[in-house]
Amino acid sequence: QEPPQEQPAAANDNTQSSTSSSEAPLYESRDMRDKTLIANAAGEQAQWLDTEYGKLLAFYRPTEAKQTHGVLILFHSAEDPQTWPPILENLRTNLPRYGWETLAVTLPQKYPQPVPARASSASASSTSETAPATQPPAPAENTEPATTQASSSSSSRVPRGTLVAAYVQATLKFLQEKGQFNAVFLVDNSSADLVLQQLLPQIKENPKDPSTIDGPIQALVMTNLQSQEQLSTSELTAIFANKQLPVLDVFFNPDDAGQSNARDLHHAVAMRQKLDNYIQASLDSQPKIVETDPRSFLAARVRGFMQKHASGTELKGGNNTKTERQTTP
Repeated sequence: QEPPQEQPAAANDNTQSSTSSSEAPLYESRDMRDKTLIANAAGEQAQWLDTEYGKLLAFYRPTEAKQTHGVLILFHSAEDPQTWPPILENLRTNLPRYGWETLAVTLPQKYPQPVPARASSASASSTSETAPATQPPAPAENTEPATTQASSSSSSRVPRGTLVAAYVQATLKFLQEKGQFNAVFLVDNSSADLVLQQLLPQIKENPKDPSTIDGPIQALVMTNLQSQEQLSTSELTAIFANKQLPVLDVFFNPDDAGQSNARDLHHAVAMRQKLDNYIQASLDSQPKIVETDPRSFLAARVRGFMQKHASGTELKGGNNTKTERQTTP
């Protein structure tokens, strides 16, 4: 029997090429690749929360003080955590030194930006050979939303409201497993209604102690960062449905006519709903340098609000420690 003949080099190359092309990609999507790199850079702060639509990247900072008062959960509609405004990053990084843990969660944007199509290698090579060097690239024809191209396949076509509800539940479950039951929510105006719509009905009036909320959150901070997505009267009425829930409503300059009307509407609805503790603040827009300032005005304002209306007490039993708001007997 004759020995098998060696395959030509070209055939071997083709075999290796077909094998490598059949291998599974390292990341299931561009979104997962980007977030994995961000998580690796963040180290221990990065936490992957499980949802029925895939993994959710969150950033958790435990307390840096002797006593833990509670946790501020920051929800912001920005797919990329690196694009968060400096004011939110300032709160996230500096409140733990005063006994307030922080958990930052990115939410799907209301209006995703289109992602330009990537040209195939064949068309790119033919274009480079035939087109003159000075010819500008052709415009991309694919305007598919970023949530379809950049998200994992399991969540690419899920409605935004469904995703937000799943993310909120995963966030609360994560904190409960850590024994953290004293939560304050910070939401921007573009996602406030979606974040709160399932939680607000769970809040019950507490006639024994009006200063303590019987529900999953103890206070609410609203940051009106999306001036183009003002809340409607019906949305505000639902958000301000429980008169015992303390609310810090923050607006940012420039205070133009549109924002002035929005501030008036927020205040009018809050008064009509008879909120016990409604505070409205108007602050200057903060430069990026504020991101690292532990004594920024917004951080002090938010911390003072939480300390007065939502500060909890650590309860220790056995090997477990939990923080919750105590009811006055």
